[in-house]
Amino acid sequence: MLHSDIKSRPTYRALEPDLAAAGHLLVVETATLQPGGLANLADTFAPVAAKLHTWLVGEAQAVPGLGKPWQLPAVADVVDALACATRGYGIGDRLYVQGTEPFLWSVATAAAIVGFGPGQIQLCHAGSLQRRVWCTHCHGFTEQVTTNVVPCAGCGRHLLVRDHFSRRLGAFMGVMVDAEAPGEIPAIEEVFA
Repeated sequence: MLHSDIKSRPTYRALEPDLAAAGHLLVVETATLQPGGLANLADTFAPVAAKLHTWLVGEAQAVPGLGKPWQLPAVADVVDALACATRGYGIGDRLYVQGTEPFLWSVATAAAIVGFGPGQIQLCHAGSLQRRVWCTHCHGFTEQVTTNVVPCAGCGRHLLVRDHFSRRLGAFMGVMVDAEAPGEIPAIEEVFA
């Protein structure tokens, strides 16, 4: 589990089905699974298996207990599927998402657009600690960041990757690292592998 003293930093917990919910949608980034991970999720969601829909994102996998999972190649397909969902999601439905932080927040943002409230969504971090970074200068995003300083994919500035997280953007803030002393860039370290 990730921990930070920064108040904006999300905290995550293991997924746990809400037994009182009307419907359940489980979305899993399969590349982040440990061996036996889907079997563990099947055990966890066994009490609600009859009302469970599962979307597996990435390499196709089949696991007894998760019904017939819907296979999606990438997170963009999840976002599209949520946006095009033919049935409306009500207050009684729950969404459970497991994967890397950029994956979690891409799905959570799309779910909010179709009507899921914060209390209806559970997020469980798994896999790499890589980050999505939002540049406070050009407002562009840099994906799959694993270092403390990264060149912005939009404007090219060297950004210090802060621990401040924006739930609205689903990204960490990046600020120009050498704004006060041009050219003075600290050592770049791998910190979010």
